[in-house]
Amino acid sequence: MKKFIIILVTIFTANAFGQTKTEKNSEASAQEDTIIKVVHVIKFKGGKPACYINGALVNQSIMKFLDPNKIENINVEKGDIEINNTKYAGKISIETKKNYKPNVISLDELRKNYTTIEENSAIFQIDNEIVDGDYQTFVIDKNYILKITINTLEKPNLSVIKVFRKSPENIKKSNEIMIRGDNVR
Repeated sequence: MKKFIIILVTIFTANAFGQTKTEKNSEASAQEDTIIKVVHVIKFKGGKPACYINGALVNQSIMKFLDPNKIENINVEKGDIEINNTKYAGKISIETKKNYKPNVISLDELRKNYTTIEENSAIFQIDNEIVDGDYQTFVIDKNYILKITINTLEKPNLSVIKVFRKSPENIKKSNEIMIRGDNVR
């Protein structure tokens, strides 16, 4: 009898205090929502670490553009350091595999060498993320570029240079063939 009462009380409390399922479909309620949500992206204001690749100091932007399969070792040191009168919040040392040497190029050099676009009329986008930085110091590894596409806008007179990395997702997308809007693999 004691066990029966305990089971009955447990079931009653679970039903009384448990979550209830609503009948509304979440997709339908999102479509009915008339409030436009605006999200402001706030840039990180903290200090940036010094980034070394094979012992050479480089801009930390290269970290987004290194082939992870070519990295042998990564060492992270915490604490503030100063190099050439520039303060950094730590140090990241990356060693690549012996048979790999990154071919580092700035976005500005990339624009000059591979396009006919003028200096102040270009915006760079790397894997659908707009580059917010100095194109002369923002560096990437040329060995890890899958493709470059250029979209020219008439008004304003601007070109969007899209750089795609050799990531597994981008390689998979580049191998898909579109026929009449259907994916064919």
